[in-house]
Amino acid sequence: MSWPLHSQSSEDTITKSFNVLIGEWNIDLRPTPESEGYYQKFKVDQIDGRTFQGTFYGSTINDGYINNQWKRLYFAFSTSDSSNSYYHSGYILEGKIYGISYCPGRAFTAPWTGSKDMD
Repeated sequence: MSWPLHSQSSEDTITKSFNVLIGEWNIDLRPTPESEGYYQKFKVDQIDGRTFQGTFYGSTINDGYINNQWKRLYFAFSTSDSSNSYYHSGYILEGKIYGISYCPGRAFTAPWTGSKDMD
C-alpha cells in the first residue's frame, strides 16, 4: 500500500501532529483490570516521516509506523527479547495512549494504557 502524496505544507502539518507521540510515556501493563498497576516505559525518541524510533519495556522498537489518516493518531511496532517477538499497536486520544500487545510465542495478548511523563 502506498501513502497519498502530500505537499510540503501538508508534510509539515503531518509531522507536527506526529510529534505528540515523542517523549516518554508511563504505560500500565497490569494483567487484569483488578491487578495493581505494573508500569513500564514507552519512549519515542525520533520521528522520520511516518516512522518512529524508541524503546518499549526496555527493548528497541522495530518497524515503528504512524498513521494519522483517521481522527486519532494510530501507531504500530514490534519488539523482541531473547526468545520471542512482540507486536504492539495503539492510538492516542485526549492526551492518553491506548494499546494492545500480542506475542504468538507466548500465546497471549494484553491491552494497556498510559500517559505522558511531564517532567
